[in-house]
This record gives sequence, structure tokens and C-alpha cells, in this order.
Amino acid sequence: MSEFPRKPDRPELYRFKLQLTVGQGGTGTVYRALDSENGETVALKLFRANFFRNQLHLRDLQRSAKKFKKLSHPNIVKIHDFISGDEGEVIVQEFVDGPDLQWYLAHRPWNLNEMVVITVQICNGLGYLHDQGLMHHDLKPGNVLFTRKGQAKLCDYSLGGTGILTELFDAGRAEQITPMYVAPEVIQKKRATKLSDMYSLGAMMYLMFTRKLPFEVDSLPKLYHCHLHEKPLHPTFVDEKCPEILGDIIMQLMEKDPKKRYQDCDSLRISFSDIGRQRI
Repeated sequence: MSEFPRKPDRPELYRFKLQLTVGQGGTGTVYRALDSENGETVALKLFRANFFRNQLHLRDLQRSAKKFKKLSHPNIVKIHDFISGDEGEVIVQEFVDGPDLQWYLAHRPWNLNEMVVITVQICNGLGYLHDQGLMHHDLKPGNVLFTRKGQAKLCDYSLGGTGILTELFDAGRAEQITPMYVAPEVIQKKRATKLSDMYSLGAMMYLMFTRKLPFEVDSLPKLYHCHLHEKPLHPTFVDEKCPEILGDIIMQLMEKDPKKRYQDCDSLRISFSDIGRQRI
């Protein structure tokens, strides 16, 4: 049984009354909370005390948060505010009332139509971020949330921000994000781009449509070696329910050379339309 949700470790944080602890990870703790000023239910992410390396790092995220607040799309989680003070650094964001994609994959039966719809929604949200000059940087099932009506929303996007903070993160990006989905060029400590997100999307789709990770190995060095040098088995060979045309899309997303991947989410959506005409 999951340890979340659970009782919060404190009653309040800034102006918010904490109701539940709904998650905890490498960057911090997430609470469901009530905004005492307007009565709105929100999600609060309280960053770990050592998440920010220095004041420059912190200031860059503060600047990026101002840009995040202007973003609005049905397939991304809305950012309301960023607060920094004596109680810590907190992102205030839309509360999404359903499970995440990780839960979905563990509990829902394999359904091609349903998963294609989810993937298109993820693609829509990611394409919007890219159009705004942002990257996600950590695409994984735990960062795709669902409303109770089944709408998919990307969260934890672009914690790397832009400008100076991106430069700081790029030096050790592979250690900052989830290694099962990290792009080869990031492991090589090259600058992350939107095409790095496309690789991560491919790795996540591989898991969605086969229920297997692209590389199932027992150590981080082996995993990095696979991302850099090995091709995963074609998804259709792993699960014959995955149509070959869909497996081909996933394999192109996971090309080692970024120039050989889908170059944007628009072209990927067109390919999904082809699946719809042929198989659904």
C-alpha cells in the first residue's frame, strides 16, 4: 500500500492550511492545501532545503516562476505563485484530483485507444511548453497527472528554468532527472533541448505500450551505457498488442542522434493521426 496520501507533518505553511501530504520525491514534498485568502484548494511543493545550491540558483527559479504563472493550457498544471521566505521555497500550483500515469499503468488494463488519447494529450502539453521556449526536463509517469474526468496534465515542468539556471543544471543534468528516461546527449553533459524531451517521451511511451522499460538493467552505469549505445527491442516484439506503426514511432523518438528524432510535437501528432486512421 502506498504511503501517500498521509497526514501532513505541519498544520500550516505560509497562508495555506495543509490537508494532506500527497507525495515526496527528490526535489521536495507536495501537499494538498487550502488557500486561506480565497478558499481555493491548491497543491504546494515545498523544496528540499538543499535543493538550491546558491542564491543565483534560487533567483533564476524566481524569475522563471513569473513566466510559469503566465502559462495556460489544459494539458499542463497551472502555476499560481512562487514563495520564498523563512518557511522555505514553495511553488503554489493547481491541485489535480486524480492519480498519476504511474498509477494508471499499474492498475488499468492495456487499452490502445485510451493510451493513444493520453499520449496525444501529453504531446499537446509538451508542444505548448516548447512553443513557449521551455522544456520539461523530467518527463516520466509520475509527472503526468489526471483529473477525475481523465484529462492528462504535465507537472514539474521546466524546473531547470531558462538562462543561468539551465546552464547550472546542464553541467550535471543526468544526475538531476530520472535516469530511466534520460536522453543520451544529457548523459554526455551536452546542453538539453526540446529534442531531449522527445527522447524522454519515447522512453515513457515505450513503458506505456509494452509495460516494460526500454532498458531493464541492474545498475546505473549499465543503464547509461544502454541509453548511449544500445537500441531497445522494438516495442511490438515486447508486446504484440502494440501496433508496428506505433512501435516505429517510439523507436524514432528514441534515436540516439537528436536530428533523427521527431523534431517537434506537431509532426508527432500527425503520426498519431495515421495510427487512428489505420488501427483505431
